[in-house]
Amino acid sequence: MMKQSIKQRTDNLVALSSVVNQFIDVKRATIRRGKPETDGEHTLHLQMLAVAYATQYHPELDAGLVAMYALVHDFVEVYAGDVNSLGVSDVVMAKKQADESAALERLQEEFCDSWPEFINLVIGYELLETPESRFVKTFDKCDPGFSHLVNSGQALINLGIVTRDDYVRQCEVVKGRMRQYSDEFPDVLLIREEIQHRIADKMFGIAV
Repeated sequence: MMKQSIKQRTDNLVALSSVVNQFIDVKRATIRRGKPETDGEHTLHLQMLAVAYATQYHPELDAGLVAMYALVHDFVEVYAGDVNSLGVSDVVMAKKQADESAALERLQEEFCDSWPEFINLVIGYELLETPESRFVKTFDKCDPGFSHLVNSGQALINLGIVTRDDYVRQCEVVKGRMRQYSDEFPDVLLIREEIQHRIADKMFGIAV
């Protein structure tokens, strides 16, 4: 790979840059400053918080790997798009997984020769075989909550969630789906629950 000419390396970077630019602009259900959050905004926000938390409270994790997995954790959405996981059926989730698998295959076809290590990083995250990848995926389920706190759950209202009971129920469904990768990070799950309580209090008033 080191024998590639500067011209070829530049061509490879231009091709990757085009896809990265598409990824950055993918719209999400979460609302930020009155408009849909983008994957670029979400990625940077998650990466900063996940690295800060991991270095402070999980020194057993490789912080560099946490940062890299956070960087690529949603990269398949460049072709699959973002699908909100709150309040959706198992059928929708199955389609989401199928679309993301197809997107990963497409990325492999396009970049396995020019950027094999980068693609291996994306694959490594999707496989969830390392504690760092599982940590990032678990922490990712906390991240939208920070935006919901700022705007009093505007995205949740847009999704039709209008009662505390409905919100709690939908959050529990997502928690159930998380069990396959989140059990080794109970503290992150507790933070997710605390954020959810604060969101519910903002949206529906403090529970008595």
